[in-house]
Amino acid sequence: MIWLSTAVLFLVYLNAPAVAVRVHGAPFALGALVPLALVVPVAWRVLVRGEELRFPNVLLATALMLALHGLSAVFSVRPMESMDALEAWLVEGLVLAWLIANAVRTRAEVMAAAGALVAAGAVMGAIALAQQVLGPVEHPFFGFGQLDSEISDAAGRVTRRLAGPIGETNRFAQIMAVLIPIAVGCGLATRDRTRWLWLGAAGLVSLGMLFAFSRGAIVALALVVPFAVAFRLVRMRQVVVAGVLGVLLLFAMPHYAQRVASLGEIALQALGVAPGGLRNADGAARGRLTEMKSAGLLFLDHPLLGAGPGLAPLYYEQYAGVVGGKVRTGTRRSHNLYLQLAAETGVVGLGAFLFCVGLAFQQIDRARRRFERGDRGLWGLACGLELALMISLTTSLFLHAAYIRYFWILMGLVVATSVQPGVPALAAFLSRMLRETAQRIRADA
Repeated sequence: MIWLSTAVLFLVYLNAPAVAVRVHGAPFALGALVPLALVVPVAWRVLVRGEELRFPNVLLATALMLALHGLSAVFSVRPMESMDALEAWLVEGLVLAWLIANAVRTRAEVMAAAGALVAAGAVMGAIALAQQVLGPVEHPFFGFGQLDSEISDAAGRVTRRLAGPIGETNRFAQIMAVLIPIAVGCGLATRDRTRWLWLGAAGLVSLGMLFAFSRGAIVALALVVPFAVAFRLVRMRQVVVAGVLGVLLLFAMPHYAQRVASLGEIALQALGVAPGGLRNADGAARGRLTEMKSAGLLFLDHPLLGAGPGLAPLYYEQYAGVVGGKVRTGTRRSHNLYLQLAAETGVVGLGAFLFCVGLAFQQIDRARRRFERGDRGLWGLACGLELALMISLTTSLFLHAAYIRYFWILMGLVVATSVQPGVPALAAFLSRMLRETAQRIRADA
């Protein structure tokens, strides 16, 4: 069954089901059935091989978090709309991560699952590279090479930001950036010929991320470098070589170099050091700061349980007029996962989410230390996953909770790599009930 779980993870990370539905008009049920195909290897393990279901501590904490989010939904002004947002977190979050943790168990399966995600990233990177050579507008690659906004450099040259199969550049850059440490970690820890496959895939993924021209992804990658050195995954000379290559790439991409340089200007403007303050910042930065401040004010008005899951955009105009800046009409997302959670679920929901994340970090860090001397391959993967989780959470400072399934795919693989016993009695009971039900069905047939 390893081939099925690997294929499902590859297709889901490639966003192939969504592209089939949105771009090519496939039935919505088809898109939903692809990730649910992970039920098959889980059922095979429990009903055929007699293995028990897994209920890892991280996912039990996630179930508690969703229960608290449900409390926020019940007391919101629009409970039904909040329940719809909560359903997305349940299906694309807890259920997906639980299926991954139960379908992917052995060492071979864990490595294959990581390979499937990296392979999906390499395909997206190869498509982005081909678009740069052939022309992005003329070659959308059947919806897997979508475009977003235009940017220009100091000389006035205009280029299009690539958005891959996602359709949104910053999100595309985020899901690519988290794959880089996974591919590099597995590559550097491997001594056979697959080492160059991992590292080659890391190169393609990196190019795909760069062509999205995302500033947040660069910041996140820079912040995890010291941790990679501390883990002894990379050496300082390798960091220096990578830094030199990065600088050369920026010189070759003046549009991106200008955007990265603007980060310093925005920081000075936010601190009030630059003349004119944030009034002179670029429109995207001012608009996002207004959206974040609006979410902050909403949280202050609903500090305990928040305004309700999924409802922060509805309050945007009300609070944006108070905080000022670049105010847009209509509903706007918070562009910050943590402010969004605080505004929508209060300190209770945000605290529960941070507890789940902290628990995941604790377990993958223990796994990394445990594998360091015993299994270099899994050690490299554990290093990569821990760094990937850092990148995902750092880029979430600039992104809201859309496409949340990518975060939970990462969490599911983190759990599968470092699984710890959760509630053994519950697992044994539910596994036995499933097997007995299957036996009755076969007997009746």
